[in-house]
Amino acid sequence: MLRTRHRHLVTASLAALGLVILGALSRCLISPLLGSTRTLFLLLLPGVLVGAVTGGLLPGLVAAILASALGSLLLAYDGAPSIENWVETLLFATLCVLITCGGEWLLRARRRTAAMAQRILERETHLRSILDAVPDAIIILDEQGIVQSFSQAAETLLRWNVMEAVGMNIAAIVPELGAPPVLDRQGFASIARRGDETTIPVDLSIGRLSSGGRPFVIVFLRDLTEREEADRRMRQLQAEVTHISRLSAMGEMAATLAHELNQPLTAITNFLNGGRRLLQKGSGQNERVQEAIDKAAAQALRAGQIIRSLREFVSRGEGDLGLQSLTALVEEMAVLALVGIAERGINVSFRLDSNVDQVIADKIQIQQVLLNLIRNAVESMEDCHERRLVVAIDAFEGMARVSVTDTGAGVRPEIAGKLFEPFSTTKDHGMGVGLSICRTIVEAHGGRIWAQAVPEGGTCFLFTLPCARIEGFGE
Repeated sequence: MLRTRHRHLVTASLAALGLVILGALSRCLISPLLGSTRTLFLLLLPGVLVGAVTGGLLPGLVAAILASALGSLLLAYDGAPSIENWVETLLFATLCVLITCGGEWLLRARRRTAAMAQRILERETHLRSILDAVPDAIIILDEQGIVQSFSQAAETLLRWNVMEAVGMNIAAIVPELGAPPVLDRQGFASIARRGDETTIPVDLSIGRLSSGGRPFVIVFLRDLTEREEADRRMRQLQAEVTHISRLSAMGEMAATLAHELNQPLTAITNFLNGGRRLLQKGSGQNERVQEAIDKAAAQALRAGQIIRSLREFVSRGEGDLGLQSLTALVEEMAVLALVGIAERGINVSFRLDSNVDQVIADKIQIQQVLLNLIRNAVESMEDCHERRLVVAIDAFEGMARVSVTDTGAGVRPEIAGKLFEPFSTTKDHGMGVGLSICRTIVEAHGGRIWAQAVPEGGTCFLFTLPCARIEGFGE
């Protein structure tokens, strides 16, 4: 760079000297025609001006010295008085010095301006490279919502060319931001329109900045397609795990279910055989035949109810939330969860508040929670003298609360704090996923689940679900 500057000084100096010499030669040529010396220094001045403006101080001074010397010599050659010669030469030299200083100031001002422009350009380039390196799409708007800047990531994500996007209203890209003023918001989901007429889910964050005394709005957009796909896959995997958990529970209950179904089927056979024998005797005991058939039908309904509950429970289920009767959920699940309970000598009671009944829930998933809690309570009372199980529904903190209380051995203190963590179990042969799945299901419904010790002995498991508020409207 220093060599380039020296070359520029030499070039400017040679150009200035050449113009000074050209001016002197021109004066010599036109002097016979003018017959006056007043135009002498005017012809020498352009060389000084060129040297001062293009090269600054050094070329200007070199040109000024040469012009003053040549002017003085030409004045002496023309026979001008020495006093007049010296005065005009001194005035011309002073003017040349002033012009040279002015040229140097202008040259430095130009250099400062060029350096500042270069720094601004470098900063803009640096800022642009930073914006392009940010993985999130960045759009800068004015207060009216007109796009002023469009990052490279925004071009890739939204498939708009920057030349097309700049000057466009943001409503054409993100309709939700179409009504000015655009308010500051952080991390909310929206839909963005792409240049190819497709849409994409995005996460938006909006802030403000100021540049050149003007306010601007900066919008960050993050693609949510992969996250939504991951969430969908996670929900699918969760549904698979819960389905496997239900099948596992049914596997554990297989012997009990077989025994429980065998009873009504045996009773049906006995009642029908008894009715057939009465008909064969022709004794006219129609009432007894009718009674046998009625009892057989009742047992068939009982077996059918068990099979229907079992079939619904082990169905895969797709996690469809809907308006459900919590009382009906408990009663239906009790048919399956309390299979074989009579042989164990467990006293079961229900305390169901009819005022807290309608909830927003997935039927199969909540029944799975109930099954896990009830079966755990039953198993915890295997070696207990007093065996009581209470299932209750009541209101709690504006939500519906379900509690399952037993008189079992309780939860050991060392495991109480991690009771709902995966692979944490109180059973000798348990896998430790049942309560973890229960927590996942309840929290996905917007509720929470916890356990607390019962002062008289035993454990109470509780979970909450959001109530369905049904309001009546007048006409």
